[in-house]
Amino acid sequence: MSYEHILVDRPADGVGCIALNRPQALNALNSPLLDEVKRALYDFDTDPTIGAIILTGGDKVFAAGADIKEMDGKTQIDMLMGDSL
Repeated sequence: MSYEHILVDRPADGVGCIALNRPQALNALNSPLLDEVKRALYDFDTDPTIGAIILTGGDKVFAAGADIKEMDGKTQIDMLMGDSL
C-alpha cells in the first residue's frame, strides 16, 4: 500500500516501522496523516509475522502537535467528534 504522509518499512524480521513524513509542517498531525497511521497500524497488527511496531517522527521533531490550519472553521464539537488515533 502506498502512503502520502507516512513512510512504512520492515527494518528487521518481525518489526514494522511507521515514520511520520510531513517535514514541511514539522509532522503536524492532520486527519489524512492519522488515517494513514491507523491503516498502517491495522496492517501490522493483523500481520502474524509482526511482533513489534515502531512509530517515529522526523530528525528535528517527532510531531509539532495538531495541525492548527486544519482546525480553521471548525467548532469545538466538530473537533471532539472528529477522528482520533
